[in-house]
Amino acid sequence: MAGAMSFHLGKPILVMALVAVACGAALMARREPARKDLVVWVFAEEHSRAYQPIIDGFEMRTGLSVDLKLMNESAMGRSLQAIFANELRGAGVPDVVEVEINRVGKFFRPPVREVAFEPLRPMLESSGLYEQIVPSRYAPYTKQGVIFGVPHDVHPVGILYREDLFREAGIDLGAAGTWLEFQEACLKFQAFWRGRGVKNRHAVELYAAKVDYLVVMLMQRGVNLVDDYDRVHLDNPKVAETVAFYAGCVAGARRIAGESSGGEGPLARDVVDGNLCAFVCPDWRLALLKEAGGDALRGKLRLMPLPRSEAADAPTATYGGTMGAILRSSPRKQEAWGLLRELYFSHQSLAARRSDHVLPPIRAAWDDPAYQRGDPYFGGQRIDSVLIELAKQIPPRYVAPASGIAGIYLSQVLWKATRQVERKGTEGLTSACQVWLNEAATDLRRRIAQMSFDEGGG
Repeated sequence: MAGAMSFHLGKPILVMALVAVACGAALMARREPARKDLVVWVFAEEHSRAYQPIIDGFEMRTGLSVDLKLMNESAMGRSLQAIFANELRGAGVPDVVEVEINRVGKFFRPPVREVAFEPLRPMLESSGLYEQIVPSRYAPYTKQGVIFGVPHDVHPVGILYREDLFREAGIDLGAAGTWLEFQEACLKFQAFWRGRGVKNRHAVELYAAKVDYLVVMLMQRGVNLVDDYDRVHLDNPKVAETVAFYAGCVAGARRIAGESSGGEGPLARDVVDGNLCAFVCPDWRLALLKEAGGDALRGKLRLMPLPRSEAADAPTATYGGTMGAILRSSPRKQEAWGLLRELYFSHQSLAARRSDHVLPPIRAAWDDPAYQRGDPYFGGQRIDSVLIELAKQIPPRYVAPASGIAGIYLSQVLWKATRQVERKGTEGLTSACQVWLNEAATDLRRRIAQMSFDEGGG
């Protein structure tokens, strides 16, 4: 027909083509949602819940928009590594991130000047916060003296124990000032209950294969397996002494330890049942045990400082933690710092932490009367006051790129030590541990040299 449009492939194809064109035009017309002024990544759901009201107030006061993203911890780590490796900027790249303490080290591999987090000491000093924060708590987030993260917490460690069961056995566990006295008290405790037919009552939870609590004991002694200058201390004689003693606690004739199946629920069940009667306890564990133990543990638990190996040791260490950091690539560093300060140190933030026994790193906050009260759940003990005294004495903990590898070497040495205790007892064990640790430290130093690209210094 003259004047009519013809389409030689047929009407169905014509219709599909027109639809495709229309859809393409619509997609081109649709804009991506605008990036908010500040982007914050967190990995802990409880942090996300606590931060949202603070962010709402921050947005109202400043007029800045904030995108708070809750991410899986492993996925966050991979995303950050990809961002840093490719020097990505702009949409999708956060301004503020939280990083769990055990995952910090891998971001400290580059030279200091190339670490992808913003150095924060100038901001801390100009805001007056630097002197207020527990000094040792900067250590995990420091490389060669440069602070790249602000601590969210302190996490002092003590030992929480079933005071009622130890008292029934005639033992004042809290009076044990040294680890050897602690072991002797626990052996008497186990003998008492086994003499009454209770065969499965272990005095304390200690891992035979994992080194988490062994690392805590080493921190007490001022030993980090690797420090913030990548120097190796795995072969320090104190490590051999501590491994040998620890192996004698988890294996052999003087064993005092058992293990739960993992998680706070199973641990609480073992504590309720009296299978495990003492355990290493950072501040964050207290609220979890309250919830999991319920009325069954009410009034039965007490907190004591960690025993020491020698008088110079600290009566505590630290276990767990989170840092807040600002990316160097952030186009709004000052605004990001203002937000990070509010998330961590505002009155609203500090108040949210009082109910769960998690101490903030700001020492002035500890003067709040809420931290001075006795807690009926712990038999009236002023448990937060105990934590505060421990927090004042926390030794530095460094987290280096090779800290994880060092932990693997330590696990291997502990395994050899426990096997020797089971076969031959503890005679000559410290010397044997020193030989194994010397070999491991030599290999670790070689590995660090191979993976380092910080040859020119920071």
